[in-house]
Amino acid sequence: MTVTSTFQSCLRGGALLAALGAAQGAFAQAVPTDAAGGCPIAPATVAGFFESGSVTLNGVVKPADSTAVLIPNCGFFQWTEQMFLWLTSPAPASYGGGSHIMFSPQFFTVSPEDSTGRRTFIQNSPRLPINMFLRAMELGPHGLPIVMSRTGQVVEVQREKPGQKPPVLHLMNGKTLPVSRISSVSRTEQGTLAFFDAKGARLTPKMLILQPAIRQRIVLTPGQHATVVPVKAFTSAILSRKVIISKIPIFIDPAGNVIDVEPGQADSGVLLTQNGSLIYYITAVNDVFAYHRSMHGAAVLPFNTPVTFPMTAADVSAVVAFAAGKGHTIKDPNALAIETKSSWVDASTVPNASDYVQVSAVVPTFDKSNPNNWVPNGQATLKLVMLGLHVVGSTNGHGEMVWGTFEHLGNAPNATYAYNSTSGPKTIAQNTTGSWLFTPSGSSGPFNVTSNSWTGSAITGTPVSAAAVLRAKPWGSNDGGNPANAAGLNTQVISANASVISQLNVADVRRQYFQLGTTWTIGGAAPSGGNEVGTSHLANATMETFAQGASPSAPSSNCFACHNTNKVSVSHVYRELKPLP
Repeated sequence: MTVTSTFQSCLRGGALLAALGAAQGAFAQAVPTDAAGGCPIAPATVAGFFESGSVTLNGVVKPADSTAVLIPNCGFFQWTEQMFLWLTSPAPASYGGGSHIMFSPQFFTVSPEDSTGRRTFIQNSPRLPINMFLRAMELGPHGLPIVMSRTGQVVEVQREKPGQKPPVLHLMNGKTLPVSRISSVSRTEQGTLAFFDAKGARLTPKMLILQPAIRQRIVLTPGQHATVVPVKAFTSAILSRKVIISKIPIFIDPAGNVIDVEPGQADSGVLLTQNGSLIYYITAVNDVFAYHRSMHGAAVLPFNTPVTFPMTAADVSAVVAFAAGKGHTIKDPNALAIETKSSWVDASTVPNASDYVQVSAVVPTFDKSNPNNWVPNGQATLKLVMLGLHVVGSTNGHGEMVWGTFEHLGNAPNATYAYNSTSGPKTIAQNTTGSWLFTPSGSSGPFNVTSNSWTGSAITGTPVSAAAVLRAKPWGSNDGGNPANAAGLNTQVISANASVISQLNVADVRRQYFQLGTTWTIGGAAPSGGNEVGTSHLANATMETFAQGASPSAPSSNCFACHNTNKVSVSHVYRELKPLP
């Protein structure tokens, strides 16, 4: 019997179910343990992840070899699992110490933009707390905040400039009207917008007509080729300006048409837990990423730069040599370029902080005396716990980077989903009952809607408050209205999760996190809207909260809707980063 078949036999047994239950019983949901087939990861493979060659409690894991060719789909899901375990491993002395490898001196925190739009690499130090920030908003292909249209297109929101004239609205009668002359806006029972002038007369603006954008769901197997259809709506975002009237954000395109977006979407939305705790974010990159950027000079790179991330051992050897000339030894060159984004909350606000990855960090504090307007008033050093982690990296042949994401089991409930079990097809119905950080127990919604917004100088809201969060695409796929449509991909991700979780030591905190999925493009081509595979509707409930839609079939963002190139511009921080000294 092979190692894989031995593992699958164990997967069907009660021992695994009991082990997973012990690890995950404190939370309102768990990863199913009875997936049939899919992408289980064999015990010998998981043991080989560890530097010691065997699974150990909180043991140090090696990075995946990104110079190897990954075989769809299981090879990509396995790459993501190993990279997560590596990044969250305790940092040994060989990495320079630190709480975890992703916060060791082999990694650099990426600063927010300064007044000139530039960013800085901040090398992590085991002696200093990490700096985290309030908001790491999802950005579109041109580096602007985004919302999603009701029909699934990415809408980028331009930043207003001081003294800029307000936009002009085009009306159905052919006339134009400055938005400053609109007195009020309300929503009808159907959710549409109603505009009124100062006399109370109803105005009828032109609406931007958009066809529904449907992203294909493609399951790849070795040797099987898939026909793809490019979807232009996902490769070129719609530019807009935002105005707020009657506390309702209105998005207007350059021609003066109103863009219909899902109610409650926030281009600068601020996420809070149900007890009112703010979520903090950090972007960190490894030394390969940092020195690769530093090789390409001090100027901001153009968006259409031909520069690509290293994808082979030969590519990365040049980065290793450059870093050596700067006095730095790259410890894990075959990890290639890695970028992470993670979400965190004050450890004192969760009931079971020991079940989370933890770190000390400096975070901004706010004066909350005005419930509608929280203003910054300083900083504090806190113990934080990790809620979510994006794992992004270049691999052999994939300059667009491989995009995976993880969440903690206690964050939020899943929408309804289906998978293939050892006893036949199963559908797991949406159930919000339980103890969640972001969702009231038993909530019926509305989900993923907020009035909170970061203005650049304050958090505003009506009042600033928590939203009810639902993980709308539980395993990263859009089911098109029928859960069975996504069962195949769901099974692959679920089985990869269950196999790794079951093999980790029962006390290893990394068991409390699960992979939502991983996405990439066919052959590493630039994303076109139709060539994105794996779990191509991937959204983390703590980072893409307000851009994921509110159901498994709702239009939603995807990593490649905003990161739509296979050059270094796929990273929204690379071009503006200043090189290391």
